[in-house]
Amino acid sequence: MSAGMTENPLVAFLASYGPSPSSDALADEHVQAAVARHGVPPIEAPAPKLAAMKNALLGDNPTSVILTGTAGDGKTYHIRKFFLDLAGGDPSEWPGNGGILSMRLGGRPLRIIRDLSQLTDAAKAQEIEGVTRCLLGEDQDTLYLVAANDGQLLKFWRDARDNAGGGSERMARYEAVLTALTDMLHRDLETSEEGSLRVRLLNLSRAVTGETIDAVLDGILAHKMWESGCEGCPQMTEGANPCPIQMNRKLLQGKKPDGADTFRRRLKAAIRIAALNDQHVPIRQILILAVNILLGDTKRKDRPLLNCSEARRRAKEGDYSHVNPFNNAVGLNVRPEKRRALTVFSAFESFGIGYETNTPMDNLLLDGAPADLAAALEARDKIYGARLFDKRLRAYKAGTEASADGERFMAALEAQRRRLFFLMDGSDDGGRLSPWHLTIFHHAGDYLAFADALSNAGEPDASAAETITKRLVKGINRTLTGMMVDETERVWLARSIGRAEGASGRFTTLPPVDRRGASSQRLSASIDRATGRPRLQVALRMTEKPLVCASLELRPLLFEYLMRVADGSLPSSFSRQCQQEVRHFALTASSFIQQYQQRFSPEDGDAQQIRILSVMRDGSIAGRDIGA
Repeated sequence: MSAGMTENPLVAFLASYGPSPSSDALADEHVQAAVARHGVPPIEAPAPKLAAMKNALLGDNPTSVILTGTAGDGKTYHIRKFFLDLAGGDPSEWPGNGGILSMRLGGRPLRIIRDLSQLTDAAKAQEIEGVTRCLLGEDQDTLYLVAANDGQLLKFWRDARDNAGGGSERMARYEAVLTALTDMLHRDLETSEEGSLRVRLLNLSRAVTGETIDAVLDGILAHKMWESGCEGCPQMTEGANPCPIQMNRKLLQGKKPDGADTFRRRLKAAIRIAALNDQHVPIRQILILAVNILLGDTKRKDRPLLNCSEARRRAKEGDYSHVNPFNNAVGLNVRPEKRRALTVFSAFESFGIGYETNTPMDNLLLDGAPADLAAALEARDKIYGARLFDKRLRAYKAGTEASADGERFMAALEAQRRRLFFLMDGSDDGGRLSPWHLTIFHHAGDYLAFADALSNAGEPDASAAETITKRLVKGINRTLTGMMVDETERVWLARSIGRAEGASGRFTTLPPVDRRGASSQRLSASIDRATGRPRLQVALRMTEKPLVCASLELRPLLFEYLMRVADGSLPSSFSRQCQQEVRHFALTASSFIQQYQQRFSPEDGDAQQIRILSVMRDGSIAGRDIGA
């Protein structure tokens, strides 16, 4: 093959994973066909729950397994890996007859339902009794391995219950399974309480971690076909304009020129923030993201991915603006309607990357100040920075930009902000040159630091958690009172009285909730192990074991709201929904505390001492009794 005809089959194979109509290889069912078609080894994606499946099905006390999760989490991939690699299944039998496989596993019969949603109604009717007997422990010999999303799983037993006839024994048995599974899903439990079901429920939506993302990226970036497949390409010779695909690959790998892996770390942090904000990004979407960063091309929206010939053409012409990996990371090479339909790009769009900024960030881009930071960024990436931006910047400063060129300048400036977000180290502590100021989540660095401090291997980082908790308490007090207070040690459960319907007020009928000390109620910060989110809780210490009476789950958006309010924003200016969440938290805590005070101090009767709140010179809050 001549140098001019070099085409790496890996590039064409990766394109089948990208955001295009031909991306059928994303479904596990089509992976093997794509591998055979392009003649390349498959991408080895991680299977983070495979060990748990092995434990359950092949352990000393075997039990059935149900895999749940959203589309693209890898349910079918996990089952195929178990069937072929751990259970010794015959490859010729995969994917089974009508989505069902039967085999012997350790002397026991194993029924595999590869995807519950693909079963016909007749097939479901045939399987429901067997899997129910197995889960209820009536059949202790047979094992089941089932994959289904949450809705399909519950519908399976709900339909069986509804079709069983009122009052029948079968209906009661199906209802028992449905109730137990609903509780397990709601509380994110892998096993049912008191062993009511013999099953391990593994939620793959909770399995996407930083390590999982690294494994997906490494499966693509370290594929062995990069070296052999690109051998002989003229763009790989010294002195030539670099191949944009290889350049983007090195930036994502963290190789050359300075070895920094900032791009990868920022992607992982953004995906984590999205998940904690209820925008879970499944493994399939991470594959789309990685491929789009490498191959994305904005020149033709109907063909959003490069092939080798187009990559060489872009390199020879020095046309790197259309293959910018930082624009590709937010899907700008994809048509808007397609982009919004893809979870990962929809999640990143909500960050506002490229459209958010502040004065120090724009000073860095427009004036190169501070100079040391500008030089470090240019050393990190010599292709997508000054090389693309300087000419437009000079014309802008000289005032020679026509209106059309002015629009192009703004697009170029937004692209540079995205480059800053993904490449700059900055301080992830909310400082003015933090890359998170280029998103709506200015305090995302604080948020992740707070979560990590609270979940630090069972030994919370008290000092880091303390600093952030103080700011959150200040934000809560400002939200509830409507005053610019600086109170960080106590939460005042302020409210309006009479007919006032406002979201804040300067009255309370309760003493403040302390963060520390010997008071009967206490505010504390902890991590929710199921969701990974930080939370603030008010607990009563009137009983032997503290009783949690109200919990404020800190999604990234709510955390951002409280931190901005603590920094001086008006409570209603950022999010009325967040303002209402804080108010609801305070009302729930107030109601619970009042009930227990009446229970433990009945002599007080129904009298409530009303206090009017005011702000002192040092910013603290004081309450003055005005009567019952």
